[in-house]
Amino acid sequence: MADTVLQILLAEDDEQLAALVETTLESDSRFTVVGRARTGDEAVTLCARHTPDIVLMDISMPGLDGIEATSAIHGRDPEQHVVIYTGSDEYADVARAADAGAVGYLHKGALTSPDLAEALRVLHTNYLNRVPDPD
Repeated sequence: MADTVLQILLAEDDEQLAALVETTLESDSRFTVVGRARTGDEAVTLCARHTPDIVLMDISMPGLDGIEATSAIHGRDPEQHVVIYTGSDEYADVARAADAGAVGYLHKGALTSPDLAEALRVLHTNYLNRVPDPD
């Protein structure tokens, strides 16, 4: 997997944040952004079209929210890796995301971190190796 370029579908309705995340990931040779969804419904459609390695999903999306979109994506493909993020610190959001099928959870602040690419790489490696999240 070390030489594999991971395909990312970004689901984010904030134009500025989406552009920043896309630029960050595209500047790292380990990633390519294959699509950008502005609504939860669009995330479901684009995920079916592109079959990305990772869906990076905002929990608060217009239309279907990130939880509902994750659930719909998993209804079509239970093996799709979805990493959900939010600005909330509520444990209930983490639990709802996990129940919907998300495997990986980031605080929204991580999206602007220089460590975002490495965090996604670690989350995906752990997902592939079925390493459980420490609780």
